[in-house]
Amino acid sequence: MNKPDSKESNIPAPEFYDAHDSDNVCFLCGAPKYKHWREITHFGFPFTFQQCHCGIIKQTPMPNKQFFEWFFNSELFFSSKSSDSDKIWGFYDYFKDEPCRLATSRYRYKKFKNIFSTGKPLEILKIGPSTGTFLYVANQHHHHAIGCDVSTQFAKYAKDNYDVHIDTGRFEEMPYQDKQFDVIMLFNVIENIPNQTEFLSKVAEKLKPGGYFILNHVNIENNIIEKIQKNKYFLYRPPICYIYSTDVFDRVLNKFGFEIVHRYRDVRYLHLEKIFTLLGWPLPLKLSKLLKLHQIPFPIYAYPSSVTISKRIT
Repeated sequence: MNKPDSKESNIPAPEFYDAHDSDNVCFLCGAPKYKHWREITHFGFPFTFQQCHCGIIKQTPMPNKQFFEWFFNSELFFSSKSSDSDKIWGFYDYFKDEPCRLATSRYRYKKFKNIFSTGKPLEILKIGPSTGTFLYVANQHHHHAIGCDVSTQFAKYAKDNYDVHIDTGRFEEMPYQDKQFDVIMLFNVIENIPNQTEFLSKVAEKLKPGGYFILNHVNIENNIIEKIQKNKYFLYRPPICYIYSTDVFDRVLNKFGFEIVHRYRDVRYLHLEKIFTLLGWPLPLKLSKLLKLHQIPFPIYAYPSSVTISKRIT
């Protein structure tokens, strides 16, 4: 999809946002009463985060389907370095992070060994699978793992480099069978879903009874990094649609028929180039490059976020 027709091609067009989904809708409580949370201008486009009295925090206006199709296939997402931007919106250089993603996928598979070590192949769907590293690791252990993503670039990269399959399009619109999957997973995705009711209802439909729903979220409560960075915190930009405290996150999962089984800190492999560009710290980045330390993957408790393992109970 082409970028918006604008004098500044990096600025999203207004039609990429749902102006009607503002402060009159709350999918969690159904009786919204919002207060101002953050006012942000990102790449020239102003938007607001508001918090409902039930605790949910949402972006207004909400990005729509057209936005996601543009953004996740755009150079701005994959590489601010090559798009000649002095700001990070998506990533500094996405495909340079591949060793980190592969190391993280192997680490996560080991964390889930009690789920995957059943003695039989499992049907696994990963929504937003990126380059397909977790699919690759799961298939190496004789499972049948596929992905679903709006990015055609991810689907091609995964096929060319790992020989794994990613369906392109929105998960909610895919013709998957009801009760098809033993496990549905998503990482760094749930905050990016504008219609949570439609999405989470579909996840419950496509999981087998007792099937596992595994996902992570960034906890906004007592978040030291957010308190330091304030409006510069990475969550405060499209395509982040919702922001959660852990209590609110648990209520969302329970609302859609999931029982929480286990939760642990979300450790992933990152390198200093990604960390410093995400934080917007140019001097530490420059120093790490001079010392040639900027692209060494190492495990870190990131963002900070948590991984939640839940089961479908209804």
